[in-house]
Amino acid sequence: MNTKILRKRFAALVPMGVAVALAMTACGSGGGGGGASGGGEQKTITIATSNDAPFSFTDQASGELKGIDGEMINAIAQAKGWKIKVFTSEYATLIAALNAKKADVIVDAMYITDDRKKQINFTDPWYTEGEAMVVPADSTLASRDDVKGKVLGAQTGTVFKDLVDSLGGSQVKLFDSQASLLAAVENKQVDAVFTDSAVIGYSLVQKPNPKLKLVSPYKPFYPGIIGAGVRKEDSQLLQDLNSGLADLKKTPKYLEILKKYGLTEANAVK
Repeated sequence: MNTKILRKRFAALVPMGVAVALAMTACGSGGGGGGASGGGEQKTITIATSNDAPFSFTDQASGELKGIDGEMINAIAQAKGWKIKVFTSEYATLIAALNAKKADVIVDAMYITDDRKKQINFTDPWYTEGEAMVVPADSTLASRDDVKGKVLGAQTGTVFKDLVDSLGGSQVKLFDSQASLLAAVENKQVDAVFTDSAVIGYSLVQKPNPKLKLVSPYKPFYPGIIGAGVRKEDSQLLQDLNSGLADLKKTPKYLEILKKYGLTEANAVK
């Protein structure tokens, strides 16, 4: 995974300064452009995403919208009878693209923050997400409090470097990729590393590694609440998304989606 995924949800969004491009229809067919179609036609909702796994991305093999957020919006759309189209943009331009009416809703693991709420409205929380602590499988380390004097690791360019710097380790080692970070744990070059919980969870779902262990339970230092974003004036869409989300949470599918991408009951929001 690249560092953009690990940084993005903790960073403020900046004004749109690059071009954005319309991607493929994710589910259903037809339906022109962005916005909801009225009258007797089936409503089309255009979602904005930066196409990052495991949050909201287009599967290259099937062309379907996948990911934690992607499958949740698909489930809501199916229940509502909506079509979904996908608008792809750099993460930093998503709010600007939304307010420019390039899309109707941001669906991309966006943290609900006070600064962002000044620009858009958020739905009720979809799920929670933060960093994870990864240790060798035979490690007895059980929390951040246990790592003082230990060799710690993080990925270069992420907020987790600042976290490990603050924990009182005997040494901090930085790695250029998620793969090399996890290899260091596997080879016991480090005693513990800190990385994005959804990214590492998804990685271990795709490729289980018996030499690694996610510390659980674990209370994140950087907790975040994820929601979908809509324009300030789109109160009806916000209401519809919230009712669809509430219905989804009442079904087993909600937790199934979280677990499919490496999250757990601890990430669920009632």
